[in-house]
Amino acid sequence: MILVTGCNSLVGRTLIAKLLQDGEQVKVIDMWKGAKLPDAATFYQSNLLDIDSIEEAMEDVDTVFHLMDVEDASYYGRRFMKKVNSKGTENLLKVAAEKNINHFIFLSSGKVYGNPDTMPIKEDDPLKPNTPYGKDKVKAEKLCLQFAEEGLPVTIVRPTIITGPGVDDAMILIILYMALAMGDSNRLYIAGDGDSRYQLVHPDDVVAALLAIKHKQVSKGKIYNIGSDNVPTQLEQVVKVKEIAQLDCQIKHITPFFTRVLSVLLKPLNIHYLRKDHVQFILSNFVLDCNKIKEELNWVPKKTNIEIWTETIDWYRREKL
Repeated sequence: MILVTGCNSLVGRTLIAKLLQDGEQVKVIDMWKGAKLPDAATFYQSNLLDIDSIEEAMEDVDTVFHLMDVEDASYYGRRFMKKVNSKGTENLLKVAAEKNINHFIFLSSGKVYGNPDTMPIKEDDPLKPNTPYGKDKVKAEKLCLQFAEEGLPVTIVRPTIITGPGVDDAMILIILYMALAMGDSNRLYIAGDGDSRYQLVHPDDVVAALLAIKHKQVSKGKIYNIGSDNVPTQLEQVVKVKEIAQLDCQIKHITPFFTRVLSVLLKPLNIHYLRKDHVQFILSNFVLDCNKIKEELNWVPKKTNIEIWTETIDWYRREKL
């Protein structure tokens, strides 16, 4: 029996579908029941702050995939976000330890690294998160490692930005909106010369990594980065995606200084375009070194950045326009 927390997320939906396809029995936890949740998955409603609900859901469970988190404070508030991300993870770990769970797999984030100078980023590089979400993930990772020292088999996974059809990341959706849905004002922004690189990863590749971790004992006690291969510069990427997806939009270069100023000016107006993580996305280099999981688990991403973008654009056109 497998328990998946965060069944409404893009990775959660993809993972549950794959597990059921493989004949696994699946229980799921989330704060609400999504309309597309398969009937074969047993649903438990919880925000992970109530131990009793976790104990009930984890009965007869062998493996836990902990995907549930709150990424943005704008809806629930920062206080609740911190509770779910940190205390919720701790509650889940406590019950998992009590029930002698065989494998606890935690989906962290590449945002634990912040904005490092050296690329590609390795698993043992310093953790310097510069967003609330990244800071929460660092705290949750520390909890995972504490329980691992006490005997709970834990694996930590650090993906870069997860993008693909069905994406619910506000930053990605705003980028698509700017490129596709603003009439004569369609535009894609590039900061400076567009020579920065930012790695993506497809949800199918994330799920393939999670399942590789589940099936191989060597993964227990490890931390793995996951991201796409062959990451182009932002300019190379935008030009190629515009050609393949036949986008009728302008490519606008703006200076890094103006990008930061515009981000600050838009914040009081509650306009989420060019928020902090988006500024980092277009200004910074961010590429994870994924050799460890490739060498130890034979995992290789199938989708490149450009394939991820074009597939996501096709979905956006079909479903959102």
